[in-house]
Amino acid sequence: MTTTLTVILTLIFLAVLLWFISPQLGKTLVKLDMSSQLSKAKLQEKSVTLDNGRKAWYLERMNKQDTDEKPLVVVPGLSAYMRLMGVQFADLLKLIPNRRVIIFELPYHGKRASMNESFVDPGCSLDAMTASLERFLTKIGLTDSFDLMGYSLGGTIATNYTIRNPSNINRLVLLAPYYYNEATTEDYNAIFESKKWSSLAAWKGREEMERWFHDWLGMEKEDVLPGFIMSGLAALRSEYYPENHWIKFYEQLDVDCISTKTLLEDNKANLGAISSPILVLTATTDKICDYKKLANLKNFFNPDLCTIKNLDAGHCFAPKGKTLFEIAAEDTAKFLNS
Repeated sequence: MTTTLTVILTLIFLAVLLWFISPQLGKTLVKLDMSSQLSKAKLQEKSVTLDNGRKAWYLERMNKQDTDEKPLVVVPGLSAYMRLMGVQFADLLKLIPNRRVIIFELPYHGKRASMNESFVDPGCSLDAMTASLERFLTKIGLTDSFDLMGYSLGGTIATNYTIRNPSNINRLVLLAPYYYNEATTEDYNAIFESKKWSSLAAWKGREEMERWFHDWLGMEKEDVLPGFIMSGLAALRSEYYPENHWIKFYEQLDVDCISTKTLLEDNKANLGAISSPILVLTATTDKICDYKKLANLKNFFNPDLCTIKNLDAGHCFAPKGKTLFEIAAEDTAKFLNS
């Protein structure tokens, strides 16, 4: 009896210990894996000081010598910091091995997050985010004919940048672009308008994170990652951002996005005048960006220059353990190299 009791107590102790250390263990493993993948992709973390005194961070892979391929600038989506985007775009980078690639860190994201952020300077408006990208590209001397790719909210910023600087863009790629109100799903609009931020990217803890992954990003139940990895992902986010960071971000975004609810309609003439080839990749099971609404982009861009392709994926994840970024890689590479 004593031996049995000892075994039971030992198992309970080990279970409690594993529960306690799993977030830290998972976080360490996630960070190590992320660093390893970025190193393999030859993406280096860099920063510059902008003309307004603020520091901007980015990842960069330099181009190989003797190539005339255009640089590719990537703008991530909401809550997707640059290191995560670097990992997600690994498959694409393999298919464009000679190009200079720059992954921009959005204001209030990752390295640009602050412990005492007011979210009013530069603010979360589309024009403010776009201006930040413009300052950054000017600072690093990249303004002449480059390829631009935007994912989700980054797709909106990339579109706005192209409207403001059409002569700078060689080719434009929009991956599940987020045009709030004009091309977002009705379910998403209802949650956003009810200000249930914790149901969106302002989640807290592993449980809410899993709901975000499944309900909005398209992760299928059978593809869920091991528990300690999920705990590690949640713990890593807590390390990057202070308490209520994303709730405050959404509150400011809600105020600032009012003026861009009709972005496409308000800029119809400018969008139609864009002379660069455009590839729009939509996700057919996307719960955030409605792929049927995105088909209307043919009515805004020059239809002879705009290609729209539907992919079998959600806003981030795809069936059989894949991601939207993996299945978009080949089409993107073909378009950029054509």
